[in-house]
Amino acid sequence: MRVYEISTLAKPPKSRFPHYSNLVAEDAVWRFIGDGGEFRGVPFNKWKPQAFYIEKPLFPKPTFFHIGVGVFVCDERARELAGEPMEMSGEFLPIKVEGEKGKFWIYNCTNCINVVDAKASQWQKLGPGRQDRMLKKPSFIASRFGEETLFKIPEDRGTRIYCAEFSGDPDDGEFKADVEHHKLTGLEFKLVWSDETRSVSRQTV
Repeated sequence: MRVYEISTLAKPPKSRFPHYSNLVAEDAVWRFIGDGGEFRGVPFNKWKPQAFYIEKPLFPKPTFFHIGVGVFVCDERARELAGEPMEMSGEFLPIKVEGEKGKFWIYNCTNCINVVDAKASQWQKLGPGRQDRMLKKPSFIASRFGEETLFKIPEDRGTRIYCAEFSGDPDDGEFKADVEHHKLTGLEFKLVWSDETRSVSRQTV
C-alpha cells in the first residue's frame, strides 16, 4: 500500500510552460468559500454556483484545475472517467468558468479519517505544549483504510488531499490509477508513505 499527497501544481510534460492554466475569482467568491469552511474535510453548507475565470488563457488547459491547496476543479471528462472514486470520498460543487463550454465542479473531499500513526510520523515543534506541533511527514496505519482512495486527515486540519493506492489497477476503481490510465492532466502525486519502502518519489500527469 502507498499513500500520495495530491498537488494541482503539475508542470505540463514536454512543454515550455511552467504550469497549467489555473482558475481565479473575484474577492466576493473567496469570501463566500471562506465562510463555508474552506474545504477542510467537511461538506459545504448551502453551496451556490460561483463564477471563475482562467488567469492565463494561453497556458495549457488541464482536466484538473488549480484553485488552491487541498481542493481542485475538474471538468466533465475528469468526472466521467475518474468520478467513481471521487464520489465515494467527497462532493461535486458546480461552478461556472468564464468563456468555457461544458460543466465544471469544485471537488470537495469530505472523507477526513483517523488513519495517522502519530508515533511513527514526523512532527515539528511549535511551542511548549504537547499539542503545539505541526505534521511534517505522516505515517499511516494500513489496517484502518476502507475502500475509499481519496482522503484528508485532521492532523493537518484537512488542508491537503491524500490518495491511497492498493493495487494500482484502474479496474479496481482507484483514483490515481484512473487518472493515469485515462491520461488526465493537472495533478501531481507525491509519494509520502509506503508500507513497503520509505523512498519518496514524485509523479506528474
